Amino acid sequence: MTTCLHTLFLAWAAPSPERHAALTDAAIGPNFYSSNPNAPDPIQARDAYLDDLAQFSAMKPGATAKVVAVSEHYGQLRAIFDFVKAGQRMLRDQSFVELAQHRLLRVIGFSGMGEPD
Repeated sequence: MTTCLHTLFLAWAAPSPERHAALTDAAIGPNFYSSNPNAPDPIQARDAYLDDLAQFSAMKPGATAKVVAVSEHYGQLRAIFDFVKAGQRMLRDQSFVELAQHRLLRVIGFSGMGEPD
């Protein structure tokens, strides 16, 4: 069930836009929607997601995102992932994920782990 999630985050480390696209296509379903705190607007559909990934790659060359934990509840996922550069964790975030037919339908990201200030 989590293969598509791991595949999507492999795209963040891919060496080329073509590989970004191939991995993304293997992970997402039609009508893909993503919302993350670093994007100014929700991301709707594949091309917008690939644009966001290209911006991340340009701003943080060599950085990757890696899934470090996943929990599942009635077909919904909570994913904890790290942004890493040069072997050092830059930040840890979490996303809540909805699947449809073993593909990512919605990925809603939050900065940090939700600890109170």
